[in-house]
Amino acid sequence: DRGVPYLFLKPGRGAVIGSGDQVVMPYGRDRIEWEVELAIVMGRTGKYISANRAYDHVFGYMVAMDISDRGGRPPGGYGQGSDWFVGKGHDTFAPQGPWIVPKEFYGDPMEQLHQTLVIDGVTVQEARAGDMIHNIPELIEYASSLITLFPGDVLQSGTSGGTGAGRVERATGSGYLQAGETITATIEGIGTLTHEVVAEESVPDDLSGAQLPPTSTYRD
Repeated sequence: DRGVPYLFLKPGRGAVIGSGDQVVMPYGRDRIEWEVELAIVMGRTGKYISANRAYDHVFGYMVAMDISDRGGRPPGGYGQGSDWFVGKGHDTFAPQGPWIVPKEFYGDPMEQLHQTLVIDGVTVQEARAGDMIHNIPELIEYASSLITLFPGDVLQSGTSGGTGAGRVERATGSGYLQAGETITATIEGIGTLTHEVVAEESVPDDLSGAQLPPTSTYRD
């Protein structure tokens, strides 16, 4: 039973960056991981779009990454479940591009899709359309049952195995991104995103302490 897709929102400003921009790891957060995904750009407004009509509402496709903070919330306070705002919403955590390929020039993603993600020359993710849990028409139908989709809205396909959360070990010995690394995401027939990873080095010294602390101050 595949169930229904698990969706979340990313900020349209701040999180979205283009190829060549830096991915910034938030101050003190050291459990930052990667995911390569297909980005579906909507071209028509729709609500309750059936899977059979889904492609009629698509304009085109991009390469995307879903950068995630797996450090979680600090202990105590309200709730200890997953916090998707912490995990997904940081600045620079939604690379997209390098351009939009109109659907007429790409073909059926469920037949064409081949995506890879490389970190400093090491391939850590590779997947094809058949590896997806939910196909694109299903994603569009489900998302549009919750919210109206407008032209320019972007849905992302979800990712495959080979993420940091899956403890992929690289030459650094870490399953997470490291400052100074270069991450490259490619989807055949669409393009490539390339980003240098940098670490935020400081925060203002007049903060009240009500911000997310460094992971190392509370992790196990």
